Amino acid sequence: MKLILVGGTPGTGKTEVAKLLGAQLKRRVVALGDIAKSNDCTREHDSNRDTWIIDEDCLVDAIMDLLDDSKDDFIIEGHYIDLVPSRSVEQVFVLRTHPDDLKQRLTQRNYTADKVQENLESEIYGVCQLDALNSFGEAKVFEVDTTELTAESTVDEILSIIKSKESPTRYDWMADLEDEGRLNDFISDA
Repeated sequence: MKLILVGGTPGTGKTEVAKLLGAQLKRRVVALGDIAKSNDCTREHDSNRDTWIIDEDCLVDAIMDLLDDSKDDFIIEGHYIDLVPSRSVEQVFVLRTHPDDLKQRLTQRNYTADKVQENLESEIYGVCQLDALNSFGEAKVFEVDTTELTAESTVDEILSIIKSKESPTRYDWMADLEDEGRLNDFISDA
């Protein structure tokens, strides 16, 4: 069994891209959020951040059960892809979005101001990127900038990467914003 992981900060397009990629590759798509819910891996609701707190140990166990029970190749998508055991992971695609566009997308989703800020900072600091690199290594982790791409063109980009075996690309929004003199516009003082 082989896995392709699609991760990234909320608002980068993970869910739609994973569905389309699954259809293209004829692979089942599994969302980490669905695994967490169906296995009671949520501890409590954080009303300040309007999110559920995940019991990571429970989620890892549920992922392991899923992997042990399946022989099919599939795609796992979600925010916490670094919790997926690396043994069967072929490639990891971390979707990235420029903070200007990500802020707009999250605001359109009616995220609270605090939740928008938290996710913007996560994207700027490259939290999903770094977690993926630490868990799966430099050679398996690819980043795709979805800022100006549709879900369909993002899938085309991923398929191109899969076929070409090109070297991974890295994005550093913090350096870009600092070069533009706008980093302080996105990072909170709190």
